[in-house]
Amino acid sequence: MATERILVIDDSTDIRRFLRQSVLEPAGYMVLTAPDGQTGLERALAERPDLIMLDVNMPRMTGLEVLEVLQKENLGIPVILMTFYGSESVAVQAFRLGVKDYIGKPFTVEEALQAVERALSESRLQREKELLLRRLETANKHLEQRITELTTLYAVGRSVTSLLDLDKLLNRLVEAAVYITNADEGWLLLMDEETQELYLRAGKGMGERQARGFRLKVQNSLIGSVVRTGEPLLATGGSDSKKRLKVKTGYLVGSLLYAPLKVKGRVIGVLGVANRTLSRKFGQDNLFRLTTLADYAAIAIDNARLYEETRQLVAVDILKQPVVTVAHYINNPLASLVMQSQIMLDDLGEKKPQDILRFIEMKTEEISAVIGILQEMASPRSTTYLEGVKMIDIRAKLEERLQQIKEKYHI
Repeated sequence: MATERILVIDDSTDIRRFLRQSVLEPAGYMVLTAPDGQTGLERALAERPDLIMLDVNMPRMTGLEVLEVLQKENLGIPVILMTFYGSESVAVQAFRLGVKDYIGKPFTVEEALQAVERALSESRLQREKELLLRRLETANKHLEQRITELTTLYAVGRSVTSLLDLDKLLNRLVEAAVYITNADEGWLLLMDEETQELYLRAGKGMGERQARGFRLKVQNSLIGSVVRTGEPLLATGGSDSKKRLKVKTGYLVGSLLYAPLKVKGRVIGVLGVANRTLSRKFGQDNLFRLTTLADYAAIAIDNARLYEETRQLVAVDILKQPVVTVAHYINNPLASLVMQSQIMLDDLGEKKPQDILRFIEMKTEEISAVIGILQEMASPRSTTYLEGVKMIDIRAKLEERLQQIKEKYHI
């Protein structure tokens, strides 16, 4: 049923009554009336009806004069002009002033209802169009805001995923979390698998007292629910200052957000932010941003850990080869010394003692040379192996030094 309000402006009591009782109210419309142009204009300006049914010839103010004022006010209210047949010239003038339709007196109930429906249909379409435009404008604003958020998050994500130094990475993540949520403070906690506690790895905006020894138990806590479920959490304290949220004993906040750090479905930590006062509450948009950042964070942390493990394995592998080489060049002279000693113990045979002593002296000098080269490794100068760390080419150095010793002893 229609619920629009229609203002009838006519100096005829009979026409006003007819339109109200026989035409409009039975059709479900709300009816307002005015006995002259001046009163009708005042009601139109004050009550802004959905439709005006306007007589032409009235005391105090004619219908055309009312139309002129309505046009100047630009109210956008559709008007049906009621005039006697034979007044087409007046109707033309009225259309120039914005009239939507006109009906000639006398008119039937059906004629009046058809005119009302035509005028209101156009008005309804216009209102629907304006509503859709407002919704579209609102949706565009939300879309622009979300694009801005995603652009910011993408930039932050790129910056953190490019970091391989774990300490720098964790601090950058907390700074980003505080920035994108406009929070007072933030922290990043990692899981201690042995104690099943979360320990602080990076924080921003926290007092020294809170940061010292910052560990949170997973059992029976807000943050514990995030670890157990793998789902983010938004929580806000009550209006009463006693209903502030407990992060840990002696550490209360007004509003907080937690987002899990998940690697291959396993929660390895939690990224959190908080506002100290109850007046600054987080919303779903803040939760979306933090959760998105946490996804980037988990990937970046996993990458940094893998990089560190790989770097250590490469370093061990690099050191392994020199050790094997040195062992070879030390073991060979030692084996020769053992053999010569055995010869001396068994039987000097044809060898002269001075030859054996000279041989032992040469092998001792070879061992001394190997040890000297090991000492040189403390101040490397030649070959680059990993991340700018330089090591000498030990095999080439050993062969060069041992050849010099052999030439010295004419071997």
